[in-house]
Amino acid sequence: MTVMLDMPTLRPDTALAGAPAGTQKPLVVLVYPKVDHEKDYVYFWMPFSLLTIAKPLLEDGRFDVALFDGNQHDAAAWARFLDEHLDRAVAIGVSVMTGGGQISHALEMVRTAKERPGCPPVVFGGPHVAVLPEETARHELVDAVLAGPGQNSMLPFLESVLGRLRRADVPGLITRLPSGELLRGPVNPPRTGLLGAYPWHLLNVADYLRDDPTVASRTLNYVSSQGCVYLCRMCFELTYQRKYSAMQADVLLADVCDLHARFGINGVKFYDADWFVNLKRAVSFCEGLTERDLGLKWAASINPNDILKARRAKLGLLDKVAASGCSRLLMGVESGSDRVLADVVQKDVTRAQVLDVAREIADAGILGSYTFIVGFPGESEAEMEQTYSLIEELRGLAPTPETRVHLFAPYPGTPLYDEALAHGFIPPTDLEGWSRFDYYTSLTPWTSQATVDRAREQTQMRLAPAS
Repeated sequence: MTVMLDMPTLRPDTALAGAPAGTQKPLVVLVYPKVDHEKDYVYFWMPFSLLTIAKPLLEDGRFDVALFDGNQHDAAAWARFLDEHLDRAVAIGVSVMTGGGQISHALEMVRTAKERPGCPPVVFGGPHVAVLPEETARHELVDAVLAGPGQNSMLPFLESVLGRLRRADVPGLITRLPSGELLRGPVNPPRTGLLGAYPWHLLNVADYLRDDPTVASRTLNYVSSQGCVYLCRMCFELTYQRKYSAMQADVLLADVCDLHARFGINGVKFYDADWFVNLKRAVSFCEGLTERDLGLKWAASINPNDILKARRAKLGLLDKVAASGCSRLLMGVESGSDRVLADVVQKDVTRAQVLDVAREIADAGILGSYTFIVGFPGESEAEMEQTYSLIEELRGLAPTPETRVHLFAPYPGTPLYDEALAHGFIPPTDLEGWSRFDYYTSLTPWTSQATVDRAREQTQMRLAPAS
């Protein structure tokens, strides 16, 4: 048996996965810490990362899974959750992203768990771990990290916790040895293959329904793919090394229809990085939804190049999207300056093309929601003004689009992060420092308060309920 010298010792009653019939299976606790949103933010995150990890664990059949969502429950609820589940738990998995206060909340929750006797190993994963795994693994509250897709690595990690696999053989694993040195497992491949329907029974789905002002009165957030194929140099999706994985159209359609039947949803808001990467999948889903005529509204993100590709292929994309009930398309435009688009962002699109596709979206009767970023390294005041002039042009369309202007935030693992360092940005040096990283505020020394105020003024979103 492989001994976990640097991790909490498992209790005898939880150490065996192959328990006799009639006994409880070992329990895996998966935690999604709270995310602190900016003021007046009307949306919230759903723990899809945990659902994605839970699915292969449940399909394996040897483990039970319990999820805790810090966006839905407070510290007192976490204490009660530990009272109920900690005795059976063989591991606690925590998913964290950079910024938004999630790391800070994660550390508070883990500290509470570790104050209790018999706390099992705590393993961190998620986007932040993907780019700063060693730094995360060195924190005293972190027993191990899993870099890369958790659905590839969580089951092998549990095998190692149970003494059935060497830690050195766990994909993406980094953990501290008693000497303080780090032990590393093999590389965790970024590709995960096709995604399947989520194990919704692990959540109270009704808690996640909301009246979305741009979709419908009972809208559910949904993520149907991972990764992206584009190369925008400020985007965290680059850390996934462009390995795109998605649910097939028929699986996605069946799941959405099931959610409609069971929970009475009348809207779906896809939070994929780019829902339209696979145009054939998109068209197939739209045609299937139109055939079923459920009266369901939906929204998703799209890259301007998706529309340009669909035109060249003569797919009639936006007509099919509109006919299927799509009410809103979110597009990251980033800038109104062709130089910034080409040289800084590498968006592979021009200002003129952005206006062209935005008009096509409006002509289809779909609300366009366009996001921009100001304060890029080396961006001039004149180039920021070009962004604001583009926003004014877009607001002349009908329906009047939403616009949101973000401040540039240097994300580790992206090409523009290195440029930000060269321009004087000083990053945190440990996990505690990153726990205070707030991407809603000005983080760079070259961004003035006037730039911040202008960005806030130019953000115009629909905040009133849809009903």
